[in-house]
Amino acid sequence: MNKSEKILIGLGIFLFACLVIWVIRTTPDDPPPEDIIEPPKTMIYENNVLSEERDGVKIWELQSEKAVVDAATQNAEFENVKCKFFQEDGRILELTANTGNYEQKTKNIHVEGNVVALDGDGAKMTGGKADWIDKEGILKFNEDVKISKDDMRAFADYAESTDGFNRFKLKGHARILKGVKEKEVEDNSEKSEDKK
Repeated sequence: MNKSEKILIGLGIFLFACLVIWVIRTTPDDPPPEDIIEPPKTMIYENNVLSEERDGVKIWELQSEKAVVDAATQNAEFENVKCKFFQEDGRILELTANTGNYEQKTKNIHVEGNVVALDGDGAKMTGGKADWIDKEGILKFNEDVKISKDDMRAFADYAESTDGFNRFKLKGHARILKGVKEKEVEDNSEKSEDKK
C-alpha cells in the first residue's frame, strides 16, 4: 500500500468520524413529555333535572339544587331532591328529601332526610329513607313511616306501594287507625309520650 492510498483511507476514516459526530450533535433532543390532562372524574350541576321514560311515557322526573355525577358510571348524588312519579291514572306523586342518589345501571333512586311524598289526592307518606326500585315500579319507605289518607292513619317501620298510594304493604310495628283526623293522631301520640 503506497503513501497516497494510506492518505485516502485516513481521509475516509476522518470524514466518516466527522459525519458521525455531526449526526450526533445535530440530532434534536426528545421533546419534553406532554402534560396529560385527565378528564374530570365528577361533574357538578346546579338545578339539575333527570328523568326516565319508557315507550315515550315519562315514568319519573328528579330535580335537585345540586348534582354530582360520576363521569365513568353516570351515577349521581343529589342535594335538596324533588321527584315526581307519574301514575297510569294521571296522578302525580311528588316526593321531597334532603339528599339522594341515582344508580345509572338499575335506574334506582335512594333518598334520605325528611322524606315526604304526596299523591295529589290527599295521601301523604313520610319516613327517614325511601327507595324507588325502577324495574319493579315500587316505592319503599323506611324508618318511622307515617301514612295519612282521608280519615286513615298508618304507622310502620317499613312500607311499600306499587300503585302510587292506592294500596300499601306495611311491616314492622305496623298499626292502622281509621276514622281519625291528623289532629287526633297528634294528640294521641303526645299523650302516649307523656306516659313514658
